[in-house]
Amino acid sequence: MKKFFAVFLLVAVIGTGAFAQITLGVSGALHMDSQLSASQIQDRFAKGEGIFYGPFVEVIFGNLGLGLNANLSFYTGAGSLAPYGASIDGIQMLDYDVDLYLSYHLFGGRAFLDPFAELGFGVMATTFASETDQAIIPWDGPLLASSYWYGALGLGINLGGIGIFGKFAYNNAIPTPVSAEWKPAYGTGQTDLPGYGYDAVLFPNGYLPKYRVTFGVKLIL
Repeated sequence: MKKFFAVFLLVAVIGTGAFAQITLGVSGALHMDSQLSASQIQDRFAKGEGIFYGPFVEVIFGNLGLGLNANLSFYTGAGSLAPYGASIDGIQMLDYDVDLYLSYHLFGGRAFLDPFAELGFGVMATTFASETDQAIIPWDGPLLASSYWYGALGLGINLGGIGIFGKFAYNNAIPTPVSAEWKPAYGTGQTDLPGYGYDAVLFPNGYLPKYRVTFGVKLIL
């Protein structure tokens, strides 16, 4: 995640000096294992069921853009957390989805009708919402994580300095092990975690939802 912010900050600073357009906004994203109907998606967003919320920023150079998006979902755990078997009943959990992307805006980022495409790389992970609960699992870092790349198509409507948009993305998991640091009581050093049926804390490809629908609002600076 630190690399995401470092790369984006560098490009943003350079881009601002080149009179780039900056957009700031918030979005809500629904991850799906199978495609849902329009009415089902509307119902999920209306109820806030399974929706990840968060901010994003995008720097646009004419038609090309570079963006950083971070969506979060807080919830109360129930049952045990596979593959560890540790009980998480009543514990506050956090799922986060962070991605860095390139975008192409067909008519430019300020056009009234703004059809666009995105190609990006992200990380989706599960962890405890509070650091005090992390003693349940013997290492520091996400409990489960999956890196992925995605492609998306979307459409926005811009009215002056305000815009709204929606986009549909296809996610593809990258089978790369995720490392974490053992806590002192269990030794030290970076290592790939034992799998308990997994190669590491990497989610199997089946975990990462294949589809994502996002709606958002943005401020065009």
